[in-house]
Amino acid sequence: MTMSATIVHQHPFEAKRRLAELNVSVEAVTRAVLAGHTARLNCTDNDPPFIPGTEAWRFVVRTLRDELLPLGWRKDDPSNYSLVINDSTQINIVVASADGLTCSPFGSPRTKSLKGLFTEAAVLKNNLETDMFPETIEAELRKAATILSYPTWMLLIHIDDEDCRAELSLPSAYDERNITDWAERIFIPLPGVDGGVPVEDPMENADIDVPVKRKAA
Repeated sequence: MTMSATIVHQHPFEAKRRLAELNVSVEAVTRAVLAGHTARLNCTDNDPPFIPGTEAWRFVVRTLRDELLPLGWRKDDPSNYSLVINDSTQINIVVASADGLTCSPFGSPRTKSLKGLFTEAAVLKNNLETDMFPETIEAELRKAATILSYPTWMLLIHIDDEDCRAELSLPSAYDERNITDWAERIFIPLPGVDGGVPVEDPMENADIDVPVKRKAA
């Protein structure tokens, strides 16, 4: 079960309220996630095996930027760490693929691939109230954390052929090059999914109605 220290906005009304506080358009995030799902379904069996997941991630990032930049957000890519940034509410968002515990109240999601320097720097920045980093922090990590002007939220996406879920979550702990805990989780209410929340088996796929089918090879 989700650790008590983690604030979880599970139900659609509460999730939308919290997203509004962060000035994050739920419609923009929804369109971005569904664009990623469509991109995956448009892959064929002749694509390299890693391409469907990469295409899903790429189209979520691109569509999120397409949607948010006209609303006053900006983008940055320090060391290819692709951010969208809101200077008004002072937050960053980065997109990451995650496991089947995405949007599950029964456990804590993990990102699918090992994360690098800027993810570790984001967690460090999220846990500090000032930009005064301890001298014990190695110089490279301290420099990366300084580049990240604001707390960094992760748009966690779980997208496969049958299912897509997403949550906007604030990482709070990091170990062995991956996120281990979250300070806050906001489950994105997607159409065709029960508020984005798997209500029974946390690893069981939920159906979503997307009128696109995988192309024949």
